[in-house]
Amino acid sequence: MRRLIGSELLKLRTLPTWWVTGAAMAGAAVLLALWNSWQAHTFMQPFEDYLSGAILTPREEMSAEQVGTMRELWETQSAPGRIAATLYTSGQSFGLLLSGVVAVLLVTNEYHYRTLTATFLVAPRRGRVVAAKLVAVVLSSAGLWLVATLGSVLVGGVFLTTRGAGLGLGRGDVLGAVLLNLAAYMVWGVFGFGLGVLIRSQTAATVTAVVLYFLSSVVVAFAFQVLHDLVLEKDWVLQAQVLLPGVASQIMTTPGELFAGAPASWTGAVVLVGYGLVGGFAGTLLLLRRDVV
Repeated sequence: MRRLIGSELLKLRTLPTWWVTGAAMAGAAVLLALWNSWQAHTFMQPFEDYLSGAILTPREEMSAEQVGTMRELWETQSAPGRIAATLYTSGQSFGLLLSGVVAVLLVTNEYHYRTLTATFLVAPRRGRVVAAKLVAVVLSSAGLWLVATLGSVLVGGVFLTTRGAGLGLGRGDVLGAVLLNLAAYMVWGVFGFGLGVLIRSQTAATVTAVVLYFLSSVVVAFAFQVLHDLVLEKDWVLQAQVLLPGVASQIMTTPGELFAGAPASWTGAVVLVGYGLVGGFAGTLLLLRRDVV
């Protein structure tokens, strides 16, 4: 089994895509951490300074309700644990997608270069091969998480230190967000594995992964907000976003509420793990039964 895992990791390391992805992950994590640091700076100001910089309306022309809404946002976003957790998970929005795409490529490359048949001839027990591939997917996802986290902690740590705030790595909510972020990377990797098995075409599977990610995390989430604001102003409409894997990832790793009335973080974890289990199970079943010639 150890040799099979080593073989799968060797295949991964020989892919130029892996090294390009790792470099892209490091760069994205640093850039996103810098952006989040700038955002955090605005919320770490005193409320009156934040208010004057956040909107163009003069303070005296604002209603009490408007001021109350802005204060509630400021209090939520300026919480030390939330700021530290946001900084240290900065690469998530880009990294989860990369984790899924690398897993897709690990599987579809076998179909593209017709090496899967040879692999099964050398190791006829397909279950062991599939297990080795899943381990390689999980390890590659953890590697991307590590690269993203190191870049985020470097930039975020410097920012918090220069602002006189503690690093916050010893806080339970911050450490929990970082570790849940690792779980999210792994689950997206397993989901990508299942997608790669389901769609043999490398290009089609990669495009599908990208479309599914952005549709679930950006476009459809925006549609839920519009539906809530213009059609049905019910809390459950916004809470239903947790069923989208991209939103579930954010809810899972955000200390406190991602948005007003958002479900608890464990709800996002359950949904995301569910997607991973379905993707992993479907991929395993197909590889065990499908002809690969």
